[in-house]
Amino acid sequence: MSKSGIVYHFPSRHEIMRGIHQHMADQWERELEEVAGAPAESLSGSQRLRAVVLSLNRSATKADLLLEVDARGQPEFAEIWRQVDDRWAPSPQNIEHDDDARRDYLVQLLADGLWTHDYVHETPLTPSQRKVLTEAILQML
Repeated sequence: MSKSGIVYHFPSRHEIMRGIHQHMADQWERELEEVAGAPAESLSGSQRLRAVVLSLNRSATKADLLLEVDARGQPEFAEIWRQVDDRWAPSPQNIEHDDDARRDYLVQLLADGLWTHDYVHETPLTPSQRKVLTEAILQML
């Protein structure tokens, strides 16, 4: 695609970034549906969470992380990701009083940590370590 083609479809940097966030969020949701075998609305909470864990068991790319950080600074971009999270990820709303909600949210946090691990620790995880950790996380469901 040429620069003029990009400018035609995205008249500003903000619109380019919004388009990137929407594309990546849509791509992640398609991955979640593929892993789960169905759209979020036809799955139980544990089935959705299992798909999230399996989709986050790989190491994030630097671009993934930068995009996530960027989204949190822009309410419009954050909303794009929140919509996917609302369909797939557990809410922290009742974690103080509900053991199941607390467990599910801990599973989410573990999956998030697995995804970001290689950027915050000196030694990256090997594929076999990721597999063992993913299986341990899934056993919590």
